[in-house]
Amino acid sequence: MKEKIIEALKAKLNRRVWDSWFSTFDVKDIGENLVVFEVGNLFIKDWLEMKYGSLIARTLKEVFNRPVDFKIEHAPLQNQPEEDEHEPLVRKRPLVLTPLNPIFTFENFVVGPGNMFAYSACLEAAMHPGKYNPLFLYGGVGLGKTHLLQAIGHYLFKHQPEMRVVYLTSERFLNELIEAIQRGTTQEFRERYRTKIDVLLLDDVQFLIGKNGIQTELFHTFNELYNAGKQIVICSDRDPQMLDGFQDRLISRFQMGVVVKIEKPDIETCFKIAQKMVKLEGAELPEDVLMLIAEKFSDNMRRLKGAIVKLLMYKQIYNEEIDIAKAGQILSIESSARQVPLEDKLFDVLCQFFGVTTEELRGNSRKSNVLIARQMGMYVAKNYLGLSLRKIAEMFNKSHPTVSNAIGKFELNMRSNKSLETMLNKVLEQFREKTANQTL
Repeated sequence: MKEKIIEALKAKLNRRVWDSWFSTFDVKDIGENLVVFEVGNLFIKDWLEMKYGSLIARTLKEVFNRPVDFKIEHAPLQNQPEEDEHEPLVRKRPLVLTPLNPIFTFENFVVGPGNMFAYSACLEAAMHPGKYNPLFLYGGVGLGKTHLLQAIGHYLFKHQPEMRVVYLTSERFLNELIEAIQRGTTQEFRERYRTKIDVLLLDDVQFLIGKNGIQTELFHTFNELYNAGKQIVICSDRDPQMLDGFQDRLISRFQMGVVVKIEKPDIETCFKIAQKMVKLEGAELPEDVLMLIAEKFSDNMRRLKGAIVKLLMYKQIYNEEIDIAKAGQILSIESSARQVPLEDKLFDVLCQFFGVTTEELRGNSRKSNVLIARQMGMYVAKNYLGLSLRKIAEMFNKSHPTVSNAIGKFELNMRSNKSLETMLNKVLEQFREKTANQTL
């Protein structure tokens, strides 16, 4: 029965989730109306009860064909010492304060032109704590700030486990201070965050706008950590100078280190992020579907992830493959947004203007008119549609180097051949007429 329960649970979870949260999970005892599980980490116990309690209950009901209660007990692994209650709490509380998402690591962060500097700065802060201090990271919603902040924590837990690292949101910082004031343990609170940690990772600092009391507490905490050479990393949805309602002295301290902005990712980076998300889910989606998602949800990576999860859920429930038409329907993308793709209309214009076929453009024909049409099409796709070399290579059924060389040759020939430039202008004119209701 024990193996049956475990296998039933495994079947409901993907491998990544199982490896991250259930690696020490086991069945300790099976009673008539109660199943006792055990897990080797106290934080994991609380997280499983909160996050997966309903799933465990549902699984037990399926296995026993009736509702069965359960509880999860903390049983430290034999090769791990019991936690010493007299050991400084903060040393073993970072994950408990605000759990780190196991996915939010440097390895899982997709780097692009818009976030390269932020990624590098955070990696430096993780590799050399205190060298760039403070590090202030800001940018719009869903661009990866929290991912990078938690990645620093993951890196330090792995490579410098002796360091006392705390990740928490500004809201949690405020709530803990209020609780400490109510309990009369303010001094303990201050010692915890001013003298008993080596790295402070503070998220969503804009939450403290207009809250003067907690800002004063943060100001003194900041000073203590900074003067002791402890690493401080702060995230916000806006530049420090735009934190209206913040004390000037606190803003000046945010700016005394490295201030880095995360920019909105380009379509190519969004496509790679979508690929990474699907891979982490242990699933697959066609590349054209991922490109559709990247194009329509590039403003916010949380919305992008939500779109992917929705498609994967549909795929699992209905056991259907997802093509681009089905994806558009599921994600409620307006039909106007799913018109004939611009690249298809480009092929239509090229075929009509040069008297060639789509098959010839995507084939290996070396006829002069086909070569010119193919090179011009690649040039337009890159410089006027803004498509990546990867996408253009797919369009023309060619390799990346072939596309790059063809575009280079076309640009070179156009400089010395005015008639080629004239043809390009005529093709562009026809293309604009054909795509009058679409954005180039």
